[in-house]
Amino acid sequence: MSKSRTTQIKHPGTVESVQGNTVVVRIESQAACGQCHAKSHCGMVESADKLIEVSHHNASEYTVGENVIVTLKQSLGYRALLLGYIIPFLILLLALFAITLSTGREALAALIAVLLMVPYYALLYRYRHKLRKTFHFELE
Repeated sequence: MSKSRTTQIKHPGTVESVQGNTVVVRIESQAACGQCHAKSHCGMVESADKLIEVSHHNASEYTVGENVIVTLKQSLGYRALLLGYIIPFLILLLALFAITLSTGREALAALIAVLLMVPYYALLYRYRHKLRKTFHFELE
């Protein structure tokens, strides 16, 4: 029986704090992202440092300032890409075309299309705890 290997997205980071069973890791944007196969899908390249909360049953093993590797399954990275970029883009595009075709008013269509992002991101925020369980980061 062959065992399938799961591809991981990896980013180096530094432990910022340890709180209960949670390790807070600061992910640093580095030139190493240039070699990552998921760099075109990852928001890490475009921004400064990010704080990631990682649940770990032995969180007390980690100390502030320790260098760690944060990993995420590649399939979850693609799901994050879908939720964060592709679905909002499709909502904007479809709303823009539908409203422009039905009213002929481009400015109104653009305004409504942008305003449709508010309920979408409000839904993501509302279900953030469920999403946090889905997007499970691990430490190496």
